[in-house]
Order: sequence, then structure tokens, then C-alpha cells
Amino acid sequence: GRAVLYLTPGRENSRCEIDNMRHLVYHLERAIACTRHKSGRQKVCIVIGYQGFRVENAPPMSVVKHTLQILQGHYPERMYRAYICDPPLVFRMFWNVIKHFIDPATLDKIAFCTGKEGKALLERDFDTNTTEKQAGGQKTLRNFCSREFLFDTPHHCTFDEEERR
Repeated sequence: GRAVLYLTPGRENSRCEIDNMRHLVYHLERAIACTRHKSGRQKVCIVIGYQGFRVENAPPMSVVKHTLQILQGHYPERMYRAYICDPPLVFRMFWNVIKHFIDPATLDKIAFCTGKEGKALLERDFDTNTTEKQAGGQKTLRNFCSREFLFDTPHHCTFDEEERR
């Protein structure tokens, strides 16, 4: 496989655009390193889960544009597929504006996962025994510890990876 980078806008707690971009790049690089280490591949999956999302969590348009610039300008062929899970109505309206700024090849890699069809797509593409619930998975995650992740987990391993322990 491929590493899965989970993004959870409902947990967004920062308004500093530069720090958000650093955070994104850091985690993209780790996901790429994990994928390369495990399979020799270069592409990652991105899952954006909207559980707990509120309009107050929505990033400003400048953050969205900056994110798109980074993904398309510096990681154009690193995304295997992106899954947008259960987006709220406000996001779907927002999507109708921003999709015009996204490269057509990238657009083809983006799947909206809602309802039974979305669940079926996630079950087809992922082992639901090892993925987070926001990606249709069954896995109960252990509590995240940033100190352990940042200082004790090798760059090419995921936080919850069994082999590194």
C-alpha cells in the first residue's frame, strides 16, 4: 500500500495560515515517506472527514487557495485519490466555486463519499479493519500523543503502526 492522510476539518483549531501550511506539508511528506518505505510507491490517499464540522471551523478562502497552490504546485502527482466524506451543504456550495481552480487531472482523482454509494466506494478501496471510522473503517484508534508521534515515531512510520512498537 499507500499511506492515508486523514484531514478532519471539524477539529481545526488554528487560524494561522502559515502554520496550517507547514502542518499540511509535514504530514504530506510523512505520508509519502511511509508509502515509499512500505511499497516503493510515491502516491498517497487523502481522506477528508467532516464529522463534527461547523461553519466556524471553515478556513478562510486564502487558506484554501494556498492549500491548492501547494498541492498542485509541489505535489502534483503525489495524490493517488482523495475522498471527501460526508461534506456538509456549505462545503458542497463552496466546492462549486473552488473546483474551477483545480487542475482537471486532479479533479478526476477526487471522490465524494456520501450515503450508501460513498460507503461502498470506501469499502471497495480500503480495508475497513485498518482504517479510521471517517473513511468507513472499523478501527478503534488509540489516543494520539503528539510527543510520541513527533519524537519517537520514525519519519517513515505512521503513529498507529504496529511494527514500530
